[in-house]
Amino acid sequence: MTSEREYILGTDRDELERLGLQHQAWVAQAYSIFARAGFREGDTLIDLGCGPGFTSIELARVVGPRGRVIARDESTRFLDFLRGESARAGLAQIEPSSGRVEDLDLPQASLDGAYARWLFCWLPDPGAALARVAEALKPGAAIAIQDYLDWGGMKLLPPSEVLDEAVLACMASWREGGSRIDVGEDLPALAQDCGLHVESFLPVARVGVVGSLEWRWLGTFFATYLPKLVERGSYGEGEFAAFRAEWEARTAQGTSRCYAPLMFDAVLRKP
Repeated sequence: MTSEREYILGTDRDELERLGLQHQAWVAQAYSIFARAGFREGDTLIDLGCGPGFTSIELARVVGPRGRVIARDESTRFLDFLRGESARAGLAQIEPSSGRVEDLDLPQASLDGAYARWLFCWLPDPGAALARVAEALKPGAAIAIQDYLDWGGMKLLPPSEVLDEAVLACMASWREGGSRIDVGEDLPALAQDCGLHVESFLPVARVGVVGSLEWRWLGTFFATYLPKLVERGSYGEGEFAAFRAEWEARTAQGTSRCYAPLMFDAVLRKP
């Protein structure tokens, strides 16, 4: 897609399927933060950087037919997928919105809430995007954010040098792409700059055994993203072959565990 800024992980079919599995691994956590943020029936919410809209559909079920969910993303491919899925589910309250979050232009005090998962970590200027959202929130409304606090902390048990090298290659690619992957370190200061109160900020650590959703989520991530690094020349074909062989061996053995990247849940409320 040359007409839109490419999502760093891609927007192809493999990535779409990976995002679906990732959503299943984190959907319970999403509903937990929906409740803490106070999202409810009849609300007008925005799903920021919604991607293919898996969470937009969950939010639509929360607000019901009297509510409204603005699904904002700059990928026309993802938004087209969401249009099809929301039509099949009869969720007319979902309104796809094409464009960058940084360019969001909504009336002041028009939103009852906002949600973002794995968005701010990819933005070159997360503070600018957060400020746009803060302006559109009603007094007392909240933005619920789930994002990365320590991506590089991922580990295999027993330890694996092959995984450690893959993690370092991914971290280097984030920096080269202009992303501040561990955006959780900056969030309290960004919130203060936007006049938002940090109501809660919780680290979220997940550990997956072989066969769990966490294990499958991380396995599909590496299987789809590392080949992209090979194509760019920033990760060797031999390194990828070694990683794939070790992951398959660990999966077959069935006794390993994987610590997922450390996440955080935050609720930022407008006074």
